[in-house]
Amino acid sequence: MSPELSQPGPRPKRLERIRVVSRILARSCMGVSIVLAVALAAYWMVSTDEAILRDARLGGIAIRPIGWPVRLAGLAISAVPLACLIWGLLQARRCFESFAANRFFTPENSSRLRGLATAMLASAVLKPVVGAALSVVLSSQTYAQGKDLVINLSSDSLLALLFAGLVSVTAWVLAEASSIAEENAQFV
Repeated sequence: MSPELSQPGPRPKRLERIRVVSRILARSCMGVSIVLAVALAAYWMVSTDEAILRDARLGGIAIRPIGWPVRLAGLAISAVPLACLIWGLLQARRCFESFAANRFFTPENSSRLRGLATAMLASAVLKPVVGAALSVVLSSQTYAQGKDLVINLSSDSLLALLFAGLVSVTAWVLAEASSIAEENAQFV
């Protein structure tokens, strides 16, 4: 056999690269999910009162220490968009695991990508709502009279919405490719 025939072609090399990178990304999705959950809990447990108020975009100084009931309420409120994001990361993880197993054009993968897009959309939409809820809860801890309502729209949220749209359209394209591949397989 000639040396050219015994060497793997470009397609097997690409498939191996897809498998390796997909395994790494699947593990990364799980790792990032764990780190985000732990970091959120740590933030509400160890951050100073001033840091929490500053991050909530509230002016003023805390008139009393932010107690555990308020911190736990803040953690619960903050956990809502994070839970959406973690669910999306777990959908992405399953999709990457499928890619690592050479299963590309499947209805499950397009469904998982739609799940990721939905989770990102929900997280991005909830972020300003959660910020507003946190500002009301935390404003009772400052010198300000009454409650403050802070609504923060950031470029991060807008980019997340755009990326969610991109992933959603990619999922539709993948579903169409899956349908075409299934039709072609019936002809063989």
